[in-house]
Amino acid sequence: MTIKTLLFFMVIIPFGCTSQNTVTTNEIVKTSGNKLGVKSKSGKMLIDTIYDGISNFYNLGRKTFPPNNNRYEDPVEFYLVRKELSQFAVFDKDGNKVFDFADCFQIEVDAHTRTVVKIVRQEDNILRSYLYGFDGKQIFETSFENIGYINDSDLIALIVEDGQNDEFYLYNPFTKNKMGPYSHFNVYNKDSSPPMGMEKVDFKNYNSLNVISVRQNAGNKYKWGFIDMKGNEIFPVEYKYFRVIEEGVVTRFIDRASKPEGVEFLFYSYLFNDRSKMILFDENMGKYICDNELNTIMKEK
Repeated sequence: MTIKTLLFFMVIIPFGCTSQNTVTTNEIVKTSGNKLGVKSKSGKMLIDTIYDGISNFYNLGRKTFPPNNNRYEDPVEFYLVRKELSQFAVFDKDGNKVFDFADCFQIEVDAHTRTVVKIVRQEDNILRSYLYGFDGKQIFETSFENIGYINDSDLIALIVEDGQNDEFYLYNPFTKNKMGPYSHFNVYNKDSSPPMGMEKVDFKNYNSLNVISVRQNAGNKYKWGFIDMKGNEIFPVEYKYFRVIEEGVVTRFIDRASKPEGVEFLFYSYLFNDRSKMILFDENMGKYICDNELNTIMKEK
């Protein structure tokens, strides 16, 4: 072995052996005085043993849309640290503080959007949620009834009211775009479940769409549109509804019509102000017009 080759291996071996901190290998340690800290696998103290409580975050403690029980046990690379009865902060796996101590009822954290939800119990015993960035700055001055994260997306659901007068917004912290208000939304991604009466195997193509249908009130009626997982508009809010393809639609319209080959239709709808022609949407969110008089289904150009 040449000296040059030997030096090469001497340089790269230490880098190859460098371990990375993670909550799965770090250890939460306790002193004789019941103070807690965090130690790395190599024995380095990442968080000093001066705190009253330290625990792991899990996806179970975070509101998501749609909910996914399979992700609830996945660890998140942050620690919830308590120094007094109701003062909590967020530290990362390396012991860095990403959200300073605050008086609150609960804290939720999202690594992808680099945001924190601070939940406060008010004097009337009602919980209100506030959204912050990892820089500690409050993103909106107002509080919300609840805040949730859209799985596998850039979007955060801001719930002003969930009940008699539903009011939701979808916010992208990367583009700062706040969409809404909406009175309802449906998420179609891998965590979504089929509607009642539909088998899971028949819903698999909907799980790969990665789109969100959004609804706005129009007097005593509703209008619908589609956005993607970044909040970009796919179809404007001008449709009467978006319904999954039912057997009756297949037999009465789709099977009888002349149509492009190899296309699977997933939704049908009508324009809010025009019910003269049925509109169909395929697995790529392509739009087709069903002309009953001509008995044809043609893709809109």
